[in-house]
Amino acid sequence: MMRSVVVMMFLLAQLLAAASVAAQPTGVRSGFVVRPDTVEVGDPFVLVVSIVVPGNARIEWPSIDDTSATVAMRSPVRVQTATDGTSRRETAEYELAAWDIGKIPVGLVDPVVRIGATTIRVPIAAASIFVKSVLPGDTTLHVPKPAKSLFPRVIPWWEKWWPALLVVAALLLLWWYRRRRRGEALLQTAKPFDPFARATHDFDRLDRLALCDLGEPGRAVALATEIVRSYVAARIPTAQLSCTTPELVEVVEHDERVPQQLLGVLLDEADAIKFARQLIECGAAKQLTIHARTVVEEIERRHLENIAAEAARREREALEARDLEVERNDAARRQSRRKVGAP
Repeated sequence: MMRSVVVMMFLLAQLLAAASVAAQPTGVRSGFVVRPDTVEVGDPFVLVVSIVVPGNARIEWPSIDDTSATVAMRSPVRVQTATDGTSRRETAEYELAAWDIGKIPVGLVDPVVRIGATTIRVPIAAASIFVKSVLPGDTTLHVPKPAKSLFPRVIPWWEKWWPALLVVAALLLLWWYRRRRRGEALLQTAKPFDPFARATHDFDRLDRLALCDLGEPGRAVALATEIVRSYVAARIPTAQLSCTTPELVEVVEHDERVPQQLLGVLLDEADAIKFARQLIECGAAKQLTIHARTVVEEIERRHLENIAAEAARREREALEARDLEVERNDAARRQSRRKVGAP
C-alpha cells in the first residue's frame, strides 16, 4: 500500500513538473513536457520545450553531442516558430532515447535567450524520464544452460576446388572468345563491305529521323552530304573524306561515273549551310536529300554498267583469243599434212 502511494505521488510530481510554466523577466515564458513519461531501455521518447519571447529576442537551443551519454539524441532538434505580432513562440522537439533504468534526467543544458545585452537561461533541469527494466521480475531462479561444444567446421567442396573451377572458367571464356573472333572474321570474309548498301541504309535511317519535320532542315542536308561523301570515298579511293569541296570536285572531275552537276550543287548548298549558316526551308532540304540519294544511285548505276562492260570486254577478248588459238592449231595441222603428203 505504501509503495502504491509513493508511486502515485511520484507520478503526480512528474506531471506537475512537465506541465509547469515558468515566468521569466522581460516577458519570457517557458514550459516543457515529456511524452511518454515511462519507457523501456532504448525506446524513443520526445521532449517538447516551448518558450515565448519578445520579437527581437534570440533563442539558443542546446543539444546532446555525447553519443555515449545515458540519454542520447536520435535526431537533430526540430524547432517551429509562431509569431503573434509582439511576441514569438518557439517550440523545440527533441527525439531522445535512454540507456539506463530508473528516473533519469534528460541531461540537456538550459536554453539561452538573448535580448540585446540581457541573457536569460530557461531552466529545464526538472525534465526527466522514468525507464523501466526489460528483465523479468525475478531472475534468481533462472539457471543458464550449459555451453554446447563447438561443431567441427565443414569445408564446402567449392572452397577446396575453386582454383580448378577458376581455371576451367578462364579456359571456357578463352575458347568462346576465339570462336567468336573466328566467326566474325569468316563473316567479314564471306560478306565484303558494300558501299551502296551502307549508303542506302543510312539514307533510310535519315528519312526515319524526319529532321525537316523537327525543324532541323540544315542538319538533314549536312547528314545527306556526309553519306554521299562516304560513298564516293569508298568508290573512288582518291576522293578521301579529308578533301575539301574544291578538292573533291577536282578529284572526281574526270570520272565519268559521277554526275558532276548534281554533286556540285549538293556540295555547294551543304557548305553554305554548314559554314555560312545559311537558312533553308524544309521543302528545299527534302529536295536536296533526294538529290543526294540520286547522286549515289547514279554513280552506282554507272559503276555497275562499267563492271558489266568490263566483264563483256574480257569475255570477248577471251573468245577472240580462243578463236585465234583454234585457227593457229588448224593451220598447224594443215601444214603438217602437207609435209606428210609431199613426194
